[in-house]
Formats: sequence, structure tokens, C-alpha cells
Amino acid sequence: METLLLIVHILVCLVLIVSILLQASKGGGLSTAFGGGGGGTAMFGGAGAATFLSKATTVLAVVFFLTCIGLWYASRDDSSAPETAAERALREQPVPLRSTPSGLPQPLDQAGQGSATERSAPAASSTDTVR
Repeated sequence: METLLLIVHILVCLVLIVSILLQASKGGGLSTAFGGGGGGTAMFGGAGAATFLSKATTVLAVVFFLTCIGLWYASRDDSSAPETAAERALREQPVPLRSTPSGLPQPLDQAGQGSATERSAPAASSTDTVR
């Protein structure tokens, strides 16, 4: 069903684009480029081209929005609530690591501290040495 709705949606999009581009604006639009100034009047009558194209555009726009809503409804997942970007970042966040005297990283416990049994020597900085 979703595939059929997607095919209808794409076809409606293409026909809607063509119907909008064919409409005559104050400057003539693309309808004058395809067959000159009288191309639309010969087929639809005096004001028939504008009326037909504007009605077709309105109908196609309504069908476009209905297919948008239908595609949204068909693609939504009822099993879970939508996930926010913050929830996704927290879920994908790596486990923080601390370095040990052996140089191998060890995961932190729940409180964010290292294990109580392991003690690491404080790092020597350039201000600790006396010259």
C-alpha cells in the first residue's frame, strides 16, 4: 500500500509541476513558450485555459497534501514514541574511561569515579619539579 501511495505521490508531484509552469502569469509564463501566444486559447477557448489549469492545480494540490498525510500515516511506527536528538546522543554516548598507572583505560563506576581498590599516582607536572 505504501509503495502504491508513493508512486501516486510522485506522479502527482510531476503533473503539479507541469500544471503550475503552464499557467499564464502577467508576463505570459511558459504557456506562451509552447505554441506561441494563442496555443492555450485554441484548445480551451478564450478563458478556458486559465480556468482549466487553475482547477487542475487546485485538485492536484489537494491530492498532493492527501498523499503526504497518507505517506506519513503509513510510515509511522506505533510501537514506540519518537526519540529526540538528546535521547539519541545519551544512548550513543561512549562510556567514560580513566587511565590507570599501567596506562590501560578502565571504565568508571556509576558515580563517575574510579574503583576504590585501585589508586593511581598523581600526575607529575612541570611545577612539581624544583630546578
